[in-house]
Amino acid sequence: MLFTYQLITVTYLAIPVFASSASATLLTPENKQRIELAVWKYAVDAPLLLETINWFRDVTQNSRESAAIAQLSRLQFMQAQLETDKDRRLQLFENCVATADRALALNADNVAGLFWKVAAMGKMAEESGILNALKMLRPMEKMLLQVVALDEKYENAGGHRALGRMYHQLPGFPLSFGSNQKALKHLMRAHELFPRDVITRVFYAEVLYDVGKIEEARKHADFVLTAPIADEDALEYAEYVNIALNIVRKTGGSGIKLGNF
Repeated sequence: MLFTYQLITVTYLAIPVFASSASATLLTPENKQRIELAVWKYAVDAPLLLETINWFRDVTQNSRESAAIAQLSRLQFMQAQLETDKDRRLQLFENCVATADRALALNADNVAGLFWKVAAMGKMAEESGILNALKMLRPMEKMLLQVVALDEKYENAGGHRALGRMYHQLPGFPLSFGSNQKALKHLMRAHELFPRDVITRVFYAEVLYDVGKIEEARKHADFVLTAPIADEDALEYAEYVNIALNIVRKTGGSGIKLGNF
């Protein structure tokens, strides 16, 4: 999929501060901290994630606050990522999409709602067969372009990063709308905005290698392999480390020492 979480220092508050009126936000600083902690630790503390989802589902049950509902879809995406059973995983991603749609029905320009809906759709496309995937691609592209237009920095330039990955992975015309040039444009911009983002660097390296910019691709792959990775991110980042290793092998190998692996 597609997504990077920065290390945060927060104190977990067992008793959140809820909105006391219809005009108050559910996303109080305390509630945001609780959500961010669950997102950061989701791969190493599934019980905390599930507890947070159950709590925030209750909090937002009758809410018309688009931003708050979008955060529930974000949490549900993390839950689906951890599920090992394919059918159950697809159902959880569908739940994420449904929740994001609730948020978008209240505010069609909700960046978080758009982003996490696309992220879930991308995972569903990977697992649901080519025909279903093809139906999702153009709507996904449209939503990601909307994310970039509204807030190109959201989720470490996640809109640019996802578009770059999509354009690189898809075949070009006439089969589909893949384009290495478009991929380079978006990944270059993501790198400009967040030069230390590991996922952006490894996707960028892949495209650079494919267009013949071998030395530049190797530089980004080496960065990924030497980057310090927090324990909370190790499971998610393993995929990207493997991509970087593959690029290193194709460019002659190296005695480079892996960051945390």
